[in-house]
Amino acid sequence: MRQQTAPGNLQAAIVRDELLRHLETAVKALRAGDPSDKQIHRARKELKRARANLRLLRDTVGKAAYIRENAALRDAARPLSGVRDAAILRETADKLISALPRGACRRFLLKVRRALEQARLQARAELRALNAARDSAVCLTAAAARMRKWRLDQSDTASVCSGLQRVYRRGREALAIACADPTNENFHEWRKQVKYLGQAMEAWNGNSTNGAKRLVKRADKLADYLGDDHDLVVFEERLEKLDSPHLIRPAITRDIAGRRSDLREKALRKGRRLFQVKPRSFVHGIAHQG
Repeated sequence: MRQQTAPGNLQAAIVRDELLRHLETAVKALRAGDPSDKQIHRARKELKRARANLRLLRDTVGKAAYIRENAALRDAARPLSGVRDAAILRETADKLISALPRGACRRFLLKVRRALEQARLQARAELRALNAARDSAVCLTAAAARMRKWRLDQSDTASVCSGLQRVYRRGREALAIACADPTNENFHEWRKQVKYLGQAMEAWNGNSTNGAKRLVKRADKLADYLGDDHDLVVFEERLEKLDSPHLIRPAITRDIAGRRSDLREKALRKGRRLFQVKPRSFVHGIAHQG
């Protein structure tokens, strides 16, 4: 059973327990023989949550331990990316196709979707051939064993707040960079920082902090906008590598540009609201909300 503290206070030991639960779920998904796309997606999501928890523990466990374990989780997730990325490209094609009437653009995108489905099947075949899912599960099990040995102060809440302050600050800085220089790379980096913030805040969400619950929803919605924008960027890049009819692709590119403009406008509006306060004030507000 989850250890309880006063609302707004979160102990390092609780965060470590959450981290281990995420790793356990990821390992179970990866040990399913030939994991499905859904299981791979679940494992990657759990690993992202685990890395967010690890960011909260950086000051608690020290820089060396943080770097070692963050690298271990990152490396375990990396072989899974090919399958998930291929699935996302196919899903993006489905969204674009569903919004189109019958015609040349729709026929072209259906052709693209078939190519993307072949790429997804190939990525899955490579994952099986390399036994990558099994190897990732082994690495995660070893990382979890090391983390269980951490000696954490049961009364330590200050270091967790310091970790959250760092995560929030980086999200705020990434927003400023994206506003000043709105490149695809800068928006993608902002998206990653927003996701880390939302995932880190889930620990407070589970600790019954009402303010945290609202902020998790806000961060998740912002991450959805930024994620859809990124998916369209990757899809358009893939289109450029395909043998596309000259008269068709400009129309699809215009449609994607319009969608991305709308997504970024919504993301910036929500992002400015989420990151409107200074990091210290943000964490102070969370720590004093019930």
